[in-house]
Amino acid sequence: MTDDRSGQILGVAIGFLIPTAISTALRVYTRTKILRSQAGRDDVGMVVAFALYLIYLVCQLSGVAHGSGKKRYLVDDHTAQTGLMYWFFCEVSYTLATAALKISIGLFLLRIAVDRTHIWIIRTIMICNVIFAVPYCLLITFQCKPVSFWWDLDPNHHGKCISPKVIVINTYIISVLNSVADWTFGILPFFIVRKLQMKRQTKVMVASILGFAALGSTATIVRTPFVHTLADFKGEFLYNNADVAIWTTVELGIGCTAANAATLRPLLSRFRAHFGVPSTQTGSRHLGGTISRGGGGKRKLEDKMEAKLRL
Repeated sequence: MTDDRSGQILGVAIGFLIPTAISTALRVYTRTKILRSQAGRDDVGMVVAFALYLIYLVCQLSGVAHGSGKKRYLVDDHTAQTGLMYWFFCEVSYTLATAALKISIGLFLLRIAVDRTHIWIIRTIMICNVIFAVPYCLLITFQCKPVSFWWDLDPNHHGKCISPKVIVINTYIISVLNSVADWTFGILPFFIVRKLQMKRQTKVMVASILGFAALGSTATIVRTPFVHTLADFKGEFLYNNADVAIWTTVELGIGCTAANAATLRPLLSRFRAHFGVPSTQTGSRHLGGTISRGGGGKRKLEDKMEAKLRL
């Protein structure tokens, strides 16, 4: 294996920056120009998540310029120290970006959920996300005293850090919780549309669009076996954590892009109409489908659901 993997980290970072930026811009355009409505809380949450992801990528790219992905013998002490500093801020911004992304996805699903159980599940995940993310972020930030000792390679400087095992264990826990949240958000839309009187094909299409954001959990699962490399932050950390850096970028990039894609149905409909492309859409204007309603409370529930799907 090569002793310099900085090119891989750089390529993945740029490769996910572009689609994430484009999809976020298209999401805002779709909401404000095509639907002609104010940005919703889920849109604001996504913009915040993207801004934090952008900070993460800037720190990562700066880290690449200062030894990230390289064996220690290829990097002088001053450069390596700067690279570690950028890695530190990558960890902090990643934690905040992940929390913002989960909140944005949760707010999006709350816009279409009408069943109390579904609403309760979504809100519980969002609350748990904040409850675990905030302490974890504080743990990452203040794991050393002074904070700068985490990246300080000067042997004459002294400080104290908590056991790296604490960070690794908590990172495993956060990774598991993120995967559970992603898969719950991905599966829940199928239950949201399950009882509606739609064609089966339409139900699958609508639920798939709404649950698209769960794809980010795949990268979280792939990254998990490499988390143990976070323990040795004074040795070959910049090289050993190349896989963590790559899959963290993929996780957030896929999560943001997929969550944005789930909101772009109106833009696709406009595109089809403009170029005269036939659509199989026969019901709900923006997510497709023909809804045949029953009576009573069920009909009111489906009316409410359809109205939300049009937003």
